[in-house]
Amino acid sequence: MRIRSTKPEFWRSERVAQLSWDARLVLKGLESYVDDNGVGKDDIALILGDVFSRDMLANPRDTLARVSASVSELSEHGFVHRYDADGTKLLYLSWWDSNQRIDRPGKGRYPRPDGTMDYKSSEIRESVASVPRALDAPSRLEQGNRGTGEQGNSVASGSPAAPAEPEQVRPEVDELLDALDDAIQSVGHKKPARNKTAREEMRRILDIDGYTVEQTRSVIDYLPRDDFWCDNVRSAKTFRAKFDAVKGRMLKQRDRTQQPPIDRQAQILLADREQRLAREGDTQWQISQ
Repeated sequence: MRIRSTKPEFWRSERVAQLSWDARLVLKGLESYVDDNGVGKDDIALILGDVFSRDMLANPRDTLARVSASVSELSEHGFVHRYDADGTKLLYLSWWDSNQRIDRPGKGRYPRPDGTMDYKSSEIRESVASVPRALDAPSRLEQGNRGTGEQGNSVASGSPAAPAEPEQVRPEVDELLDALDDAIQSVGHKKPARNKTAREEMRRILDIDGYTVEQTRSVIDYLPRDDFWCDNVRSAKTFRAKFDAVKGRMLKQRDRTQQPPIDRQAQILLADREQRLAREGDTQWQISQ
């Protein structure tokens, strides 16, 4: 972990404002996590151990979900570039040399996406996060270092997108997304985009996280009633990342509002006891008089 700086422009940036609050915090944590050349291992276990170790002790499942979702969000928005170099999964923080001033930089342990190793030695001037994750072949990474300038530019600008595979539509997933859209819109927020990412996140709640359609729907229905989460869940991705936290609040609220019923016999016994205590109080008052 290393000392880093934060420029005032970070807090005024429109690009940063598009990120969730979790993603902004994780980005600041990653700045301390990576080496002085802006590169670190793309290993969620190492990130959690270095940056969120206390959170893992307090709430491991929720912390893992939130940090994993935030790293993916940072990658999708161009703040983090995820790639492979010689079989090692790495991540590089975009705009590193312009965002961080390092007076005595240490030597980089892992290569940047263009193959360079050290701080200020890279030709990268913009985000390279548009490069596909599948940079498994070392030759693709080495082109920017050993090849011509045109080759380096081709890596930074990304390769042509492959034809999109047809989406597999599942009725229960779309029904849950419809309910989530209604819940988000009911508190005045914009309707989320209905795309492949949204369907994939909702599918994972069912298929990977192991929740039923009914359980998921109950959490969705609770969202508009929670003053905090109704403002902080505005997409299927965020909904999945915060699912356990929202569910926990829902269950606590249910416990507070639901009182155990008192059966008829117990009511009779309580009434008899109150009457007996009242008679005893009257008798003691008459004796004292």
